[in-house]
Amino acid sequence: MKRVNTEENESRERVLDAAERLFVASGYAAIKLKHIAQALGMKESSLYYHFRGGKEEMYVAVMHRSYARHGVGIQQAIAQAGDDWIAQLKAVARWFLSQPAIDVMRINKADLPAINPADAAALDEAAYTALNLPIRHILERAVESDAAVVPDLDLIAGIFISMISTIDVISSEWNRKTKSQMADDLIDSWVNGLRRR
Repeated sequence: MKRVNTEENESRERVLDAAERLFVASGYAAIKLKHIAQALGMKESSLYYHFRGGKEEMYVAVMHRSYARHGVGIQQAIAQAGDDWIAQLKAVARWFLSQPAIDVMRINKADLPAINPADAAALDEAAYTALNLPIRHILERAVESDAAVVPDLDLIAGIFISMISTIDVISSEWNRKTKSQMADDLIDSWVNGLRRR
């Protein structure tokens, strides 16, 4: 019995992996169950074994899993970066860049409005908890230690995520630096400001 459960869990994870790759690349609306089935080399009807609710249930599971993974990874990155808030931001940026890109704008503008409002609200909360909140805490500590002035913690945390996410779309033809180097430059400019002192 245990072997059957293990095989079922492994099969479900393979489905989620394939679905995540496709949803990340193209978004919720563009992906059909047949695309996921084709990527796995299986029949579309077989997907309902793991996700009776179809594509929406699968998308919600994919996003919850992704946010949980990000939450753990971000917390580990922060812990390993030490106490310096700028080093923590850079560690979070490296974590983001090591993962499949999260197109926050598309998710908020297109994906979430296309699913059940209760599921959309739950995913929005999961995203805030996993992504924004750790960055907000970094910024809060910087403010408390008088190292930074941050007028709107949630706004700046959200902008940080969007800013780092855009690095994934920068062509190597435009900028020859590694993604980590670009993130470091971007964070240094962001933290220090662009105005000559």
